[in-house]
Amino acid sequence: MNRYVNMLLQIQELEIVLKEKNLMMETVESKNRALEELCYDISGLKKELPFEVVSPFERIFNKHGLAVCPMINSTCTGCSMKLPVGVANNVLSDKNCISCPNCGRYLFYDEQLPERPGEEIKQYKGVARFSSLELMCPNVEAGTKEDLIKYVAEKTCNAGFVGDSAKFAESLLKRENLISTAVGVGIAFPHARGINACGLTLAIGTAAKGIPENGLEEDLKIFFLSAVPVYSSVFYLELVSKLANYFSKKTNREKLLKAKTPQEMWKILVLIGK
Repeated sequence: MNRYVNMLLQIQELEIVLKEKNLMMETVESKNRALEELCYDISGLKKELPFEVVSPFERIFNKHGLAVCPMINSTCTGCSMKLPVGVANNVLSDKNCISCPNCGRYLFYDEQLPERPGEEIKQYKGVARFSSLELMCPNVEAGTKEDLIKYVAEKTCNAGFVGDSAKFAESLLKRENLISTAVGVGIAFPHARGINACGLTLAIGTAAKGIPENGLEEDLKIFFLSAVPVYSSVFYLELVSKLANYFSKKTNREKLLKAKTPQEMWKILVLIGK
């Protein structure tokens, strides 16, 4: 990958994290501190890039919410335009920052992503369209957040939604180390971008006994794990918003925690965001 494009991807990741923090339910004090640190990191990265690279990035990101995206099968995943042969070859060469001639997004090469398993599965609306019955994990026996994340990551891989469970878990934990995705009502939103996944994927794990988290009075009991391909980042923000809004209500959280089987959890998920 081109060096500048790689740095722009890092900036894009941090910019999206800023948006996520504003969606998640946290205290004002902790949120402000986290946002200041992220803004500092973003500013530092931008200073290392030429103005003629940063300026288009900022304009496109502010307009579309995504300014860097992968090229798959010689197609821009940002606007779905089939790229001219010359442009596609330049993206493959990694020598320069190459933009889509249609939408202006910076491009990088990514191999073909896997197909979503279970084509016979009914097409759901709302939050459920990003998940599956196989990704419901009630009452996980885990002593730490790391253990639960690794368990659900492996289940997601075994179900065919993610290519490599070890890399998925590693990316999830790396994101947690950047800034915890835990919120003040016993919920966490671990997620990993740039993962070899069949589109935006949501898995849910619950721990009824609770898992302690530094800085939070309430133990973590509900984990929404997501694999987020780069081109799905905007959809992920929408997904987080719907989940955070629905489970901000104590009665909804209690229903999910009382679910003892994947089928019971799935029935709850199907009703969200219709």
